[in-house]
Amino acid sequence: MEKMDFIAVVDIFLNDTAWFADVVLPEASYLERYDPLLQVGNRVFIRQPVIEPQGDAKSALWIYKQLGERLGLGDYFQYTDEEDFIRQQLQPTGFTLEEIREKGYIELPTEGGSEDEAYHWNTSSGKVELFSDVLDGAGFAPVADWQEPPVPDNGRFYLLTGKVAQHTQFATQNNQLLHKYEDEPRLWMNTQSAEKLGLEDNDLVRVISEVGEINIALNVTQAIRPDCVYMTPGFGHVSKGFTTGYGVGASDSVLHVTYTDPVSGSQALSQTFVTISGIKEG
Repeated sequence: MEKMDFIAVVDIFLNDTAWFADVVLPEASYLERYDPLLQVGNRVFIRQPVIEPQGDAKSALWIYKQLGERLGLGDYFQYTDEEDFIRQQLQPTGFTLEEIREKGYIELPTEGGSEDEAYHWNTSSGKVELFSDVLDGAGFAPVADWQEPPVPDNGRFYLLTGKVAQHTQFATQNNQLLHKYEDEPRLWMNTQSAEKLGLEDNDLVRVISEVGEINIALNVTQAIRPDCVYMTPGFGHVSKGFTTGYGVGASDSVLHVTYTDPVSGSQALSQTFVTISGIKEG
């Protein structure tokens, strides 16, 4: 980020990116704004504000429109405000904003058709394809084949990360109530693996990958395989604007090596291998 000439951030928190930004535009949270309508099946749902935006916060729809007009791109934002945006989305359905606000959703008429009618898949053949013409045409293997994943050598562990029930992605680690009722995140390690390394529960350890290293407390447990370690993502924030989450735990992003699947573009998050060593006090 230090190499960038200018950074602007739109967010509801002064997160790590915003901490280093030149300009921060405070966005209203989901409880303070409308969001574009969401269709699931034949139902269309609305998210609507329950309180007024706090402080100087504005909705993303308002921020983008104002930026667009100031940049001479106003024709791409042809709505007056959030409610007008929703009304334009509703216009083809024949329903009003007042109607969808009343129940939180509307039901659209279902299209006719027999239950026995064959389903048409969104593929070139219209069927479930074992051989993909699209992948073949792009120069990739048209039939999925097994590729042996890399395995950590002796002394290294798979680094696993994953979501936990207490938090929503990386957005709630600054929540004071959740912080009050949770333990500080630690690195999980199998009991037998810890014994081999001479480590005990709550020891401070150094975790090193090819791209970075962190210090974190250890959680010795039988709930994980001997060749793996696990840490909860979303911690280790450097922004002092995170008044509750600042300095709590460590960031798994510091350790992850970037492996991108050439076909899907997805990230392989289980191919980072790490070494663990104890940190002596004093």
